[in-house]
Order: sequence, then C-alpha cells, then structure tokens
Amino acid sequence: MCITPRRLKGVLAPLAHKRRGLGLRMALALTLAGLAHGQPDPDLWQRQSIYQVITDRFFDGDPSNNNADGNYDPAGHRGTSVHGGDFKGLEQKLDYIKALGATAIWISPIVLNARGEFHGYAGSDFYKIDPHWGSLADLQHLVAAAHSRGILAIDDVVVNHGGDLIDSGDPGYGRFKYPPEGYHLRFRNAARQYAPPFDVNGTNRTLAMLFHNNGLIQNYQDARQVELGELSGLDDFNTQSDYVRARMTEIYEYWIGEAGFDGFRIDTVKHVEMDFWQSWCPAIRAFAAAHGRPNFFMFGEVYDGSEAKCGSYTGRQAGGAFALDSVLDYPLYFRSKSVFAQARGNTRQIEEHYAGSALHYAPEAQMRLVTFLDNHDQPRFLSLSQANNDLARLRVALVFLYTARGIPCLYYGTEQGFNGGNDPYDREDMFAGQFEQGPSRGDNFNFTHPLFQWVARLNNFRRLYPALQTGAQVNLWSDPNGPGLFAYARRLDTQEVFVVFNTATSPQALPAQPTGYPAGTRLVDLLEPDETIMVNARRQLPGLLVPGSSSKIFVARDQVRALDPVVTRVTPAHDAVVGKQAGVSALETGQKADPSVPEGIRCSIVIQFSQTMDTRSVESGFSTEPAVRGSFVWTTAQDAFTFTPQGAGFPVPSMVTLRISGARVADAGNPMCAPFESRFKTAKE
Repeated sequence: MCITPRRLKGVLAPLAHKRRGLGLRMALALTLAGLAHGQPDPDLWQRQSIYQVITDRFFDGDPSNNNADGNYDPAGHRGTSVHGGDFKGLEQKLDYIKALGATAIWISPIVLNARGEFHGYAGSDFYKIDPHWGSLADLQHLVAAAHSRGILAIDDVVVNHGGDLIDSGDPGYGRFKYPPEGYHLRFRNAARQYAPPFDVNGTNRTLAMLFHNNGLIQNYQDARQVELGELSGLDDFNTQSDYVRARMTEIYEYWIGEAGFDGFRIDTVKHVEMDFWQSWCPAIRAFAAAHGRPNFFMFGEVYDGSEAKCGSYTGRQAGGAFALDSVLDYPLYFRSKSVFAQARGNTRQIEEHYAGSALHYAPEAQMRLVTFLDNHDQPRFLSLSQANNDLARLRVALVFLYTARGIPCLYYGTEQGFNGGNDPYDREDMFAGQFEQGPSRGDNFNFTHPLFQWVARLNNFRRLYPALQTGAQVNLWSDPNGPGLFAYARRLDTQEVFVVFNTATSPQALPAQPTGYPAGTRLVDLLEPDETIMVNARRQLPGLLVPGSSSKIFVARDQVRALDPVVTRVTPAHDAVVGKQAGVSALETGQKADPSVPEGIRCSIVIQFSQTMDTRSVESGFSTEPAVRGSFVWTTAQDAFTFTPQGAGFPVPSMVTLRISGARVADAGNPMCAPFESRFKTAKE
C-alpha cells in the first residue's frame, strides 16, 4: 500500500490519542507499524524464539548516561549498582541477537526506579524512563531497529509493586496483618515519593488508598498474604482499587503507544488478584489491537511449580474474562533442572508435564507456554549447583528447548557458557565490564563460540522446519526410573521431525517407534547428516542406540533444507590481543620509520565459513574499523580466506572490529542470517 500525504492525514485522524504524550510523530510510527503487524495471526508467537536480556548488563552504548542516577558502580552487585548497559548498546548488538537466531527480545523494565535500580523492578515514576538506560527517543529507535531486522520487542512490566519508599511507624510493622487490620503508612523520606498518578492528593488522601497496608509476606503458601503482602519489602499497590486499576491500564497503554512494543512479560502475576488480570488484560489487548498490534502477546511470571496454579491465569481457566495469553513454564523448568542440568531425574516427568498442561492450561496457551532453562531469578544452567559446567548436558537441554513445543526463551550469556550462581551472580556483564567471573570475563559477543553456534544452528532448524514451531507434539518414549531417553515427534501436515535425546551418561537403546512417514522413507539426522535410517515395512523408525548425553533430530531426506552459512572460525580469535609476536610490525617489513605515521601491525585475518561461499559477496561485504586496504586469498574450496592488510597495517594500540555483511553461499545460495562481527586488540608487546 502506498501512503500519500493526503491519505496519511486521513489515516491518522482517527488515531488521535488524548492520553499523555502521543503526538503526530508517534501516531505516524504506530500507523506504519500497524501496516506491518496489523493482520491477526494466531500462530505468530509459536514461531518466535525469545532472547532475554538485563539491559544494564548487556552492552554500554552510551557511557555519558552511566551515572545519570548517581549510582554508577560497575563492579558492584547491589540492587542499585548500575553497570552501564543501555538502549543504544542493545541496538548496537541487534545483529548479534539476530545471528543467534532470536526473533524477539525481552528487555528488563524501563520505568524510572525509586533509587535508580539497575534491574528496573522498583518503579517510582511509571511514565518516565530511567535515564541510565537512555531517553524515550533511544528506546523508540531501538524498537524500530529491532523491527527492521524482523525482531519483536517485549517489555517487562510490573503492576504489583513499586520501589521501597514506604514503611510504617506502627509497632510490629512487617508482621502480616489480615484485613480489616492494617498499618498506618508513611514515606521513609519526604523527598522521595511516587510521581503522579500514584502521589497522595485530593483524590487519594492516604497512602493506604494506593498501597496495601498489611505488612510483609511471611507465608508464601497463604494466597491472601501473597496477594496483599509486600514482596521483599517492595511497596504493594492496592490493585483492588478502581483508581489503581485504571491508572495501570493507562500507563501500559501509553508504553505500547510510545514505544511500539509487541508484547509484555508480566512480573509477579500470582501476587495480584485474579480479577485484576481479567479486567486489565482485555483492556490492554483491545488497545494494542486498535493501534496495529492484534497479535500483542502477554505472558506472566507465576513463580510456582503447580500446573493448576500457573494454568489458572491463562485464558478463561479461572472462570471469567480472558486473562493472560501464556505464562513462563515454571512447572517444566523445575522438572528440567533434575532432568537436564543435574541429570538425575527420570525423563517421564517431562511427559507428565505435557499431560498436566492439557488439563490445566487454556487451549490457546498450551502450545505457547514460554519455556526456558535459566533466567535472572535462577542460578545459571552451568552453575556449580546445577550442571557444574557440563557442556554436554547443556547441549542436550538446548536441543529440547528448541525442538519441543512452546516458545523457547534463552537467557543472555547462556550461549557463551556463563555459569554464575544465585542472584546477583547470575547477572554478569555481557560486555567487558567489571562484574565478571569465569566464562563471562572480557567481551562475550563471540559469534564463533561453540554454544553460540549450537543455538544458532538449532534456531536455523526452527526456521527451516515449520513442524518445530507449530507442529503437534507426540510423545513416544520416556524412562520412568531415572536418566535416559526421551523421544517425540513434531508433526505438521506431511512433515515430521523425530527427536530423541539421552540424559544418561551411558548409551541407551531406543526400540522401534511409530512414524507417519511411509515405509521406505529415508531420514537424516540433522545433527550428524552422515547418519540415516529407513522406515520399515511396519511404518516404524528402526531401533536406535543413542550415545550418552547426546541428541538426534531426524527428518525425511527429501525435506532436508540447506542451512544458512555462518562463520565457524576467526583468527585472531574474538577479543584476542595481537602483539608483534603474532603480527608483523611495519618496521619489520623494512619500511623506513616515519615519526608522523603511527606504527602498525600487519596482522592477517583468517575467516572460515561453514559452506562454499560466493567470494565476491564476501569481499564486498568485508570491512574493518579502523579501515585498511588489503588482499584476499581464498582456499581452493572457497570456504575460507586470508585477508592481509597492506602498508603499515592496523594501528598500535587499537581495537580492530571486523564485519561481514551481505555474504551468501556460492551459486546464489542462502545468505547469512545476519552480519558477522568480531574484534581484536593490537598491542606493542
């Protein structure tokens, strides 16, 4: 559709948004976004692959805002310790996220926090962005840049609580009191109060009209305490109040309008009464649909292992209006810790989870539960208390994450082998910051890390084989007595992807399994393409011997599709330091020293691809910063090249960033999913 200025004026007229801050510029942005996202698509989110980041810990793209709240503490680990990550940094790393294969990013809360907390879960002004992440314009630019790459944007939102600005002088404060009893509330510091609409004024004369005054949660098995009490001392909004409900609706409608978000991850869902969600969710959903987001997706954090509890918040399961579209699959997470990370639990519990989800979750949610291996509230999968750095276990778990039903969500750094323990050590810097240990040291945007490549490959399979996104899952085999085999098929129309993994350390034999493919069909293991099997006369896949801590993914040979090319190795290695020993100094080439020209190192760059490449597309898309001229020498197979700089080479000392964009496989084959980037440093010694 071509939009002329006259036609655009007619389109914008009915979009006049009278709430706070939405002008013609954003109305235009919403209209253009609506053209891209305006068609209802019930399977849209099943096709996504989410990447979760803590904005402050991801990448520092604008150091000027680091101390905007006066709490820049790059080595600290308190809740207020800002490390520098921001919206500009996220935008600069979108190609990394896309190359990983993610199609949606979940960012941490954006609102102004009570004390500038790095994590964002302690809001005090819900209409402002905390400046240490940047400006509203920076956020808008980030979301637009993500959309231009086909990446959806998810905001983490909180309605249950604000920061910790309120307490009470009453005796016994902190101990939970059941209504109608309660405490007299006061601000801890008169200079630190909530901004409108949650300020004390003529409409809300006391804090108890805005916040629950029942004290702290002491018994997490008591639903009334969980809903009325303060979580970790955070001020608990009076979400039964019509005023609070209306304002929370307006606030998050505002952020959909201003930023163009595609979905919300909702914090602390079980700490808010059910009928709040049954009124708030439909209002948010209707607003989003009216503003070009008919597929707006809301999934909640119900931190609970109960299928019934988690499922009750989805759809109409609680009896009443349609609440959440989905939830984080915590019941599966608690099972996966023992099955995959600790590798002690039986695999039958995975099958039991699927049986439970059919009973307890809304039909619309069952295929769209958001699955994960770790997150900001849990120790890393590879931490000492979980997999204890066993990469084989992680590789198996990742196969499950990306091939089983649900929407896979990866926590930043898992693809780089991060192994931090409990909070705060599971919130390491992705960039070369000062809060790092073990694998997280240095710059971690390494496209050639084996785990990065494993995840990128699995995401590539999801792109190529629709059955892995929206196909029905048929569970075929599980072991009830301990670690061992789990097998299932994902089926969509004529496509079937058969997956089997072994969580035991010893080889396990899988008996013949039924298949929808006809007898004589040859199947290929996508992970080891030299391995093939054939469907027998009984329309069964033959028995398989599955090595310990390994996986197999089979698909019919005539359905196999070519993978997108990737860079598998780069020399110098990512984030390496290159001195004279590794490179060739300009002086060592016999050139006459020129004091006006900085000394350089003629360090060759070697790039290895996964496939035979179109050399012209690679060379035209190759660049370095600082820019240098040089020559390319390709291998006979045209799957690797050496770039040798001319003249003085790369300056010393310097940070050299190399980039390849627009490259494709030979003979007009697949292009790279996203530009490749790496870096190294030059040094005199």
